[in-house]
Amino acid sequence: MKKANKILALVAAIAISACAYAQTGRDLQDDELKGDVKRVDAVMYEATYDLNDNLVNGDQLEHLITEYRQNGQRRAQTYLSVAEDIIFRTRYKHDGFGLTTLEHVVDNKDNVIGRTYYIYDAEHTLTEVYVEDAERQIESRMLLKHDALGRISQRSYNDHYNDVFKREVYVYNPDGSINKAVVYDRSKKKVQEKRWEYDEQGYITSYTLYDYTEEEPEMFITLYKRDYDAHGNWTKCTEYELLGDRMVPNYTTVRTIEYF
Repeated sequence: MKKANKILALVAAIAISACAYAQTGRDLQDDELKGDVKRVDAVMYEATYDLNDNLVNGDQLEHLITEYRQNGQRRAQTYLSVAEDIIFRTRYKHDGFGLTTLEHVVDNKDNVIGRTYYIYDAEHTLTEVYVEDAERQIESRMLLKHDALGRISQRSYNDHYNDVFKREVYVYNPDGSINKAVVYDRSKKKVQEKRWEYDEQGYITSYTLYDYTEEEPEMFITLYKRDYDAHGNWTKCTEYELLGDRMVPNYTTVRTIEYF
């Protein structure tokens, strides 16, 4: 059971930790993919330099395969270990409007270890996401508010007692992309501020985190470099930490994308 709980904690984190532009309930849009995508095979590696200062892939860290139907709905996701063993799978259900309504999370023996539910209002706008464990107890809940343009204006993260432990409030650029998110804790104290910059394809190139939880505020900058295919989807993304004027590589994710 401890292993199942550990896996479910990972699932819950994945389910409720996306950026503000994600999670509309429309799968291909939420996954920031373009075109008739059939399958995405994504492998994350440690990023490092060889003896000739060439950027190379280090140890493999994660492996995720996502399969889609031709209408853009997710069919399933499979999380694999480094040894290519199945850790767990996620299977999806959708309503008549094509919106994701339920995720079943199963272990490598097809036992259900968790469920994620998506709740919408009368205008088919996503308003709530909550995660259940194998015993149908709620592990976490996320409530969403929207502005007049239908964009997410606030996310509230609730614990299993349904008490709010974090709120994120979003500000947008004129083109509709997110400019910043301000994060508040249980006491409504501002604890973080996040800012994003984007490339021409609309993908993030820079993420800056201002952390006010310590006596001396800290700033962390993450930069992203990407390669793209002919459809405008990225196939390689390397994440760097900016330390002074040095870009230190952390991770590289390589995606093999198959189209219908």
